[in-house]
Amino acid sequence: MVVDVLSRDSELNAVSVVLGSIYLTLQNIISTIIGIFGYTFMARMITQEQMGAIAGLTFIISLVQLLSDFGLNASIAKFVSELKGRREDSSKYIFSALSFRIILSLPLALMLFLFSNDISKLLFKSSIFSSAIKLIAIDSIFISFSPLLNSILWGSSMLKNMAIYGITSTSMRWLAIVFSLVNGYGLNGVIIGWIIGDIVFFFMLSLTTSRLIKFNRSMLHNSIKKLSELLKFSWPIYVASITSFLYTWYDRALVLAYLSLTALGIYNVAYTAFSVLVTMASSLGSALFPYYGIAYGKNDQNSITLGIKRASRYTMLILFPLIIGLIITSKPVITLFAGQQYEEGWVVLAILSSFGLVYGISPAFSNLLLVYGKTKVILLLNLISIVISLAFLPLVWFLNLAGLAIVRGAASLITFLLSLHFLSRIIKIEIDYKAGLEAIFSSIVMAIVVIVFQQVLYSKFLLPLYIVLGGITYALMIRLLKVINKEDIQLIQQITGEKLATYMAKILGFNEDIIKN
Repeated sequence: MVVDVLSRDSELNAVSVVLGSIYLTLQNIISTIIGIFGYTFMARMITQEQMGAIAGLTFIISLVQLLSDFGLNASIAKFVSELKGRREDSSKYIFSALSFRIILSLPLALMLFLFSNDISKLLFKSSIFSSAIKLIAIDSIFISFSPLLNSILWGSSMLKNMAIYGITSTSMRWLAIVFSLVNGYGLNGVIIGWIIGDIVFFFMLSLTTSRLIKFNRSMLHNSIKKLSELLKFSWPIYVASITSFLYTWYDRALVLAYLSLTALGIYNVAYTAFSVLVTMASSLGSALFPYYGIAYGKNDQNSITLGIKRASRYTMLILFPLIIGLIITSKPVITLFAGQQYEEGWVVLAILSSFGLVYGISPAFSNLLLVYGKTKVILLLNLISIVISLAFLPLVWFLNLAGLAIVRGAASLITFLLSLHFLSRIIKIEIDYKAGLEAIFSSIVMAIVVIVFQQVLYSKFLLPLYIVLGGITYALMIRLLKVINKEDIQLIQQITGEKLATYMAKILGFNEDIIKN
């Protein structure tokens, strides 16, 4: 029988968790593929200076999302999932959060539109980007609501819907961007593409969320009462979000302040490539969140501990080879997809990816501090990450962009270790160390084979061959070390069906009778 990730009687079994991971991972993969082609096209249609400007405009968008959030994106997901575990209605909390978001977002959009010229001069030392900022003001209305609506679906375990909507909006965004660039709209065309994609995303989320709310005459009155409860829980998260925002953007702010827009464009390309891994790790962690929340609502601590151990096994087996693979192929990845003009960014990507090994295990613990209501600990960890970054800041003066990558990587590693320390004080932590060591060893062998092959035959156009060679080597090592066990095969069978599971069992060295038994 398949070992459940969480308890059988709590609707939280291995199949549902893995299916959730598959939905979000597929969204990530498909959106990434679309984004790679779109980004490759865009990088060749605009200048490095415009690429740097896009990073600055993205900063404005992130700032608007931060100011309109007030910690509600994270807290509403926690409340919805926990209430679902208790089989209680969450409509009042949802309506309360949405009403408060309207009050915050509309004035921000208006201010952004009215002061676009001043903001352009402040950020870019020129008013040339004021028209782009006005377009951002329009987009900010939709991007302020979408994360909140998405969190409601997240807490409701509607991961399939999240994946479909994410893929659809990403497709619409990049189609609109490509069309605008082809027709000569330049940077403003990129922003128009953002607006179209965000509008599509907003309306799909709104339609689904409206079906979750049970409207009645006392809704407004009850939602006002719940607002204070939401804000009381959310304010530490909001402060943590502010510190997290500073941590996320300080590196690009430093580049913008002390280097050129061209340097910012190079750094942004490298960080965008690295963020693909971060997004994949986040999707795996996101699949676990609603189930952790429901289990917490039922006070089922053993299920959460078992979930951590089981999830750590699969995240390490999946992500370790991907991360190590990106480290050894950083140069062809950058030059193939962004262009030769961004070649120096490969060092930044390799450094970020090296520290990014932490993402091979962190999804198993994703959002657990939030589930347990440790909002002040989340705030503390974000503050610590900033302090660590400041401590390593002198590296930037000596190593420039590579120094920034080291600062960011060191801060993320230390912060994760501290989060494990705090989690260990509230719940029993079990990690599948054996699977982790086997995944690391297999990934290292894979890396050696690919590096040797690159020394013999190197070309950025051979990147697909490097990927295939690495994948075959890793699969052979996994089979040789017998990492995959009977329970894993049976879990694959429940998810994919007997035919595909039988085929995979043969590849991994199992007799097909294991499926029938």
